[in-house]
Amino acid sequence: MKSVIVRKKAQVQIISMILLTGISIAAVSGALWWGLPMLDKSKTNSEVTQAFSLMQDIKSAIGEVSSSGGSRVINLNLAGEMRIEGGSLEKMPDGTVKANLPSDRVNSITYTIFTKGVTSAVGQWVSLDGFSPISQSLYTGNDSDNVILSETNECNFSNLCSTNDVDVDCTDNTMDSIGAVSGTYLGTEGYRVEYIDCVNNFVTISGPEKVITGFSGVNSAGVIVVKTIPNGGGDGYKTMFKLVYRELDDINDENGKGYLTLITKKGSNIIGSTDSSSKVSLIISSLDDFVLEERADKTGGPLTVTPVTVSFGN
Repeated sequence: MKSVIVRKKAQVQIISMILLTGISIAAVSGALWWGLPMLDKSKTNSEVTQAFSLMQDIKSAIGEVSSSGGSRVINLNLAGEMRIEGGSLEKMPDGTVKANLPSDRVNSITYTIFTKGVTSAVGQWVSLDGFSPISQSLYTGNDSDNVILSETNECNFSNLCSTNDVDVDCTDNTMDSIGAVSGTYLGTEGYRVEYIDCVNNFVTISGPEKVITGFSGVNSAGVIVVKTIPNGGGDGYKTMFKLVYRELDDINDENGKGYLTLITKKGSNIIGSTDSSSKVSLIISSLDDFVLEERADKTGGPLTVTPVTVSFGN
């Protein structure tokens, strides 16, 4: 009789353990189901905060160098890709140095990271510290639409979402991209695929970036902006932080001077990748100001350029 009681007690303990295990698994699963989105959001916020802080450090160092001269070294722990775009310095036969402005006036440092969540308006530049220096028009169309970009340019969208992409023909009769995904540049005009919605069946492309001139004594020369785009062909998003330097003109004089902090590169202008991390130093140095033949954008006066060389080191 005693052995029967012991056996029944053992069975009850086994059943209790199974029930407790099941309840624990359910509880953990429920916590993960509710908690993972929050963890992703928390992780994204942390990554974005770190990236913004890094760009602020670079902006501060460039400001110090452009105003006081000398050089600065910033040690970076990159969680993505950094790209330097700007002008160049050319040594002339007489030993002098010439500053060359880029024809498209692209003058910036871009840091791109991969995030699980959306951190800003998809496809649009958002200013993080003042008047936004970038204008970028967005155009949206459905399958077989002809979307007018300007008086002479238009885009035709076809095969929308047939294979989770879109065929795009802009400005001419030659396909710019067959099977384009988000992030694809179109032709040579600077248009690009920003977003493809295969639920509502539309595609959005952006126009070329245009830096808007500011005013000395009113606006900051360097401005940090951010844009989120879907990660082409995969989950998550690419979050792009851009430190842009734009021309500042003197509005107190119709023929007043213009001022420009010109980003120039030395060596490779790209380092890192959006799916890996790397440690690198950023070396920032300046030269004397140059007065160029180019004229100030708003006032037409002489344009004074302060070159700041930015390079990657080990």
